[in-house]
Amino acid sequence: MNKPMLSRVPRPVLHVILVVLETIFALIRKKGVAPFPYNKTTTTITLPAQIDKELHGLVAVGKHVEAVKRVTRLTGAGLRVSKDYVDQLAERQ
Repeated sequence: MNKPMLSRVPRPVLHVILVVLETIFALIRKKGVAPFPYNKTTTTITLPAQIDKELHGLVAVGKHVEAVKRVTRLTGAGLRVSKDYVDQLAERQ
């Protein structure tokens, strides 16, 4: 019975190939740009009124985690900054 081709290649060689491929993919992969980047200096987030309204709706029905995820995706902000923003939205309701 024939062994698959990769099983005949020594493990160190496979490891090197994997590292090279990961490096190439990391260089090729496009970095996502947040549509509404937050101010990293002041850690403030400014979103359009329509998105704020949608976030208010999520918070109103108890979907705080979903709101934080959405803010993070839209702004590129970290979890702490996004959570603080959503908490401020909840307080304003």
